[in-house]
Amino acid sequence: SQIVSIEKKKEKKNPPLLFNLAEIQNECSKRFKISPDETLKIVQELYEKKLVTYPRTDARVLSTAAAKEIYKNISGLRNYEHTAEIAQHIIEQGNYKNLAKTRYVNDKQITDHYAIIPTGQGLQNLGRLPQISQKVYQVIVRRFLSVFYPAAVYQKVSLVSAVGKEKLFSSFKVLVEEGYLK
Repeated sequence: SQIVSIEKKKEKKNPPLLFNLAEIQNECSKRFKISPDETLKIVQELYEKKLVTYPRTDARVLSTAAAKEIYKNISGLRNYEHTAEIAQHIIEQGNYKNLAKTRYVNDKQITDHYAIIPTGQGLQNLGRLPQISQKVYQVIVRRFLSVFYPAAVYQKVSLVSAVGKEKLFSSFKVLVEEGYLK
């Protein structure tokens, strides 16, 4: 067989938008096999314990006002064992300062409440919650922190090879820079 053509292309994948209620319910259904009702109950409890912002929201972005105060949320997460280093890194890099100029902030896309994000507070209550609630919290935290990281970059390679008269097409992706996937 001989290779007829090779095409290489860089592909960027941006961090996803933040969670609204429907989106966190989908994620928890996939990851933990729990129902939307169960997820709402958990996120509602996380909210009552001051761990996350208001859960019943359609928005997947933040308001300009919330973006101005975002340092507090990140700073508080330096006390959360699973993401302490990441939160510290974001603060040292200062990436959060330009948040208002990104696709994660848009007042026009918010009807009443902005996306579900960790408050950075209430961590003393977390250990008393059931294991599943702690896992849901971690998912919300990781999604939130990922928006302060650059896009992941993939190298996409497409090959066309010829075997006799047959043409074979194959393509694959290789992660070049992990960006937010970290």
